[in-house]
Amino acid sequence: MSVYAIKVWLSKSEKDWFLYKDLEDHVVHTWSRREKAEEVMNLLTCHKAEITEEIPAPALARSTEKKQKLKVET
Repeated sequence: MSVYAIKVWLSKSEKDWFLYKDLEDHVVHTWSRREKAEEVMNLLTCHKAEITEEIPAPALARSTEKKQKLKVET
């Protein structure tokens, strides 16, 4: 199963990027469907953005944990 995140650049520098994350808890947003990630990406105002499957394991683990916790609460 693929998991997608959004890679965001705020400047023209190729080294100046980050994975799109929640501003309150700093957990990377991830999606299981590429189309959903693209919908969110298209709403962003930034220099450049792209969909990526390259998510560091610790970031993916925190994102998965947050999603499971939210699923239990609802």
